[in-house]
Amino acid sequence: MAYAADVESDRRRGRWLDPDGAQRTVAAWAASWVQTLDVETRTEENYRAHLRNHVLPRWGCTTLGQISALGVTVWVKDLRTRLAAATVAGIVTVLSMMLEDAVDERLIVTNPVHRRRRRGRRRERLPLPAERVWAMPEQVLRIAEQAGLLGGPSAGLLVITAAWTGCRWGELAGLQREHVFLDSCRDRGVMVVDQDTGALHESGHRLWLGPPKTPASARTITLPPFLVALLREYLASTSGGYVFTSPLGHRLRRSTFDRRVFRPAVDGNTRAGTRLVRPGLTFHGLRHSHKTWLIAEGIPEIAQARRLGHHLSNRLVETYSHVAPQIEHRLLRALQQRWRRAQRLRRPVDNRPYGRSPGRAPHTRAALRSTAHRHMISGRPQLPTTVSARTMRIRQATSLPNSSTSVPSGDQRRDRSAIIDRVKRALRPGTTPTTPGIDQEWS
Repeated sequence: MAYAADVESDRRRGRWLDPDGAQRTVAAWAASWVQTLDVETRTEENYRAHLRNHVLPRWGCTTLGQISALGVTVWVKDLRTRLAAATVAGIVTVLSMMLEDAVDERLIVTNPVHRRRRRGRRRERLPLPAERVWAMPEQVLRIAEQAGLLGGPSAGLLVITAAWTGCRWGELAGLQREHVFLDSCRDRGVMVVDQDTGALHESGHRLWLGPPKTPASARTITLPPFLVALLREYLASTSGGYVFTSPLGHRLRRSTFDRRVFRPAVDGNTRAGTRLVRPGLTFHGLRHSHKTWLIAEGIPEIAQARRLGHHLSNRLVETYSHVAPQIEHRLLRALQQRWRRAQRLRRPVDNRPYGRSPGRAPHTRAALRSTAHRHMISGRPQLPTTVSARTMRIRQATSLPNSSTSVPSGDQRRDRSAIIDRVKRALRPGTTPTTPGIDQEWS
């Protein structure tokens, strides 16, 4: 009677739990739970992968009521020995979300993941991420050159556009011709990221156009003059609905592009004939590079946020701040100057196999040393000297074949041995110059 009274009281208060609910296995509850997910396709795939690979192998046959905080702590500790911290955090989050919904459905009293004890190192927070690698403009040009060798003109221009616009991968891979507006008379142009079809999404074996990452990502991006010229020339030589495609004209896949083109262009590859440029740089690092350039140029934070599609943490500043035309002009001028500076600093790419230094023929080394010595001497300030006409005639007359001393084109060079003999006779004591040629030059 007392138990029945307690049950009736809990039902009236809304605290009654079905005893059979806690006996449901985690696998059975997961099958029902995944049907209620209303998230992006990629996010749902990640949740399913965490359940299939980590949660169900450990907890699938366990009932919801048998999961304890201590058991979850031991399980998480084991995961940390095999997986990255970010991966472990994602797995625990999926399990916590699933158990939290079980609490809402009155299958269990509390979520045991929330009651885990903090013991030992107390390192429940993720470690600080390493600073993202970014690149200078001249490094981006080197990467674009090597990417063009591996993936065609589209790949090289894709790298340049990413660095000088700050767009994400999906925004550029899904960029369509109808969203690029270039002035045919002046070097002005814009690129539009559409709010409905502004990004290319990839999931498994499927590609589709959808909205960009955030509502703020739907924006209009002004292009510097050099990029307008490059895009105009490129679009005039290609066809198709997408701006950037594979060499066969197909839509780009991020993993394929990164493996075949971007990583060899950045890290160098002996078989591909590319050299190391900026180790550790990712495609998203080009977006970080653009942000870094804008900071270095002193561009206001609101202009940076509008161009990159970011929200400012200060909502008041974001609401009442606007980008004036003068700021936009200064931004484009700074990007154009960085392009020109990178063009000046660019060096030709050596596509020979890595590690093989250019050799020189042995007979050229002495000439190179003498040439460098002459350049060194000519670069020094020289004192003015006076040379008599007689001395000049003697120098011209005694010039030997293959000598570095210049001889007027009208003179006929004499045989080396003959000249040496005549000079010896002329310098012999008691000898009177009587023969023509050099002997007459001493008179």
